[in-house]
Amino acid sequence: MIRTVLIGLWICVVALGSLFLAVRGHMPASEENEQQRSYLGGIDYVKTDVFSVPIMTDSSVAGYIVAQLVYTIDSKMKTRLTVPLEYFIKDEIFRQFYGSYSDTRQVEKVDFETVRKSVIDGINRHFPEPVVHDLLVEQFNYISAKEIREMNLKAAGGT
Repeated sequence: MIRTVLIGLWICVVALGSLFLAVRGHMPASEENEQQRSYLGGIDYVKTDVFSVPIMTDSSVAGYIVAQLVYTIDSKMKTRLTVPLEYFIKDEIFRQFYGSYSDTRQVEKVDFETVRKSVIDGINRHFPEPVVHDLLVEQFNYISAKEIREMNLKAAGGT
């Protein structure tokens, strides 16, 4: 009889222990962990279309910057925007490069980290709270006008 009671108590202790651990595992995390979880879970990565910016030297087109970028935006903020954010990104990149270089060798040595920070700051300046959290490079190339002419000549001669 004592053996049966001890087995019954043992089963009750194991059941209560399991219940305690299950409830404790589902308790809300601390506020800091909750903010981090909502931040990481609420970020969208949006890819821009491929776009180009002409590089002008001596009043003529010396080449093009061809870019495709990925930006991170808060999911809640994305739903509140009425104008696509891609327009602001293209505008900021265009302002950075159009008419800013007198020598194409300068363009080929661009420090993208400086450009990235400047573009993020320029976009966020248009809004009351920061919208873009990060800007990542999918594609960022400089193609000279000479290379484009050669590609066009090959394409025209090959058909």
